[in-house]
Amino acid sequence: MIHESYTIYAKLERLIDEWCERRCLKPLFYILRDYPLCSELVHGWVALLESLLEIRSFCNHELTLRERELLLEIIESMRRKIHE
Repeated sequence: MIHESYTIYAKLERLIDEWCERRCLKPLFYILRDYPLCSELVHGWVALLESLLEIRSFCNHELTLRERELLLEIIESMRRKIHE
């Protein structure tokens, strides 16, 4: 759904802005490999989801509680989108 894509983008941009402000470079390294999407096809979304899962696994200790919550929200939204 298009609306869900915009919601995901808005949340991602909020996270990226927060990481930039805090100079939280490791999560930015992972996310900027696949965002913004070059393709709206499923493989683009899957690559982005994999980046977010890597952030959750490798950078979780660097994130604030709110960032971790937002990251999990985005991951769940993306899983639904991929499997729609």
